[in-house]
Amino acid sequence: MVKAVCAILLGLALAVPLLAQAAAMEAAIVISQADELHSSFVDALRAALPPDAPVRLSPAGSTDGRLDEALLERADLAIAVGYPAAEALARRESRPTLAVLVVEQSVRKLRARHPNARLYAIVLDQPPERQMSLIRSVLPDAHSVGVVLGLQSAPQRAALSDAATRHGLTAVFAQVEDPSTLLESLDPLLATTDLILATPDPAVSNAINVRPMLLTTYRRRLPVFAYSQAYVDAGALAAVFSSPADIARQVADWLARGLRDRPEPPFTETPRYFRIAVNRQVARALRLAVPDDAQLAQALGTGRPQ
Repeated sequence: MVKAVCAILLGLALAVPLLAQAAAMEAAIVISQADELHSSFVDALRAALPPDAPVRLSPAGSTDGRLDEALLERADLAIAVGYPAAEALARRESRPTLAVLVVEQSVRKLRARHPNARLYAIVLDQPPERQMSLIRSVLPDAHSVGVVLGLQSAPQRAALSDAATRHGLTAVFAQVEDPSTLLESLDPLLATTDLILATPDPAVSNAINVRPMLLTTYRRRLPVFAYSQAYVDAGALAAVFSSPADIARQVADWLARGLRDRPEPPFTETPRYFRIAVNRQVARALRLAVPDDAQLAQALGTGRPQ
């Protein structure tokens, strides 16, 4: 009798993990390219996911290679890493899809093209409130911020203006429709504002325009605030941004909560984890006394110095 009871208890102990595994949500991961950036995001996501998270991550291929159609058909959720993957999965309009490593303007475009897609998104765009908080922390005496918008970033105008006002700043805008006219559009802002905020709009910030804009603002001794480490390395004064590892950490939090009790898609989250970068050489050249990295991180909340 004792042996029988022990056998039953042992069987139950072995069955519980199997039942939990069977009940786990399966998330199929589709990457846009089989390269180091996308692969490192997947590795960071696996490392950040708690061991007891109710989810099983399964690679489903890449959009520049082959996709595992059977896996995508049975998965509870698809995770699209990058815009091409998000586009490919949005076209299917079947499984709920979480798009990551994308910008908000791309998500808006996807939802307009595929209105029936069940699309969640965690975007790279920093909230305007956080951007203005960095500006105010770095330049406490600034009064106005010049913002050049393209067609894709134009919908952010009201949010940027409101955030600037809350931080005691006046936002002055210029609109660019043709990337070749950027410097012409920028010129009025150079004489009327204390700094320039660069937006991740292809009409404003692209491989052709970034260097001329930085040189022009530098000659006018006008600091530029940006949205990436690369932009700061190129000559912008400062940026707040989220790395792929930061987004992976947020996705892990998102998955650990499961799909239950979530709002129905469409639903978009801005970055919860972020970093701050400052070009100290530019700060010295502009004779600006910028707070140290730890002070800036504290001022912005949970930001990490880069």
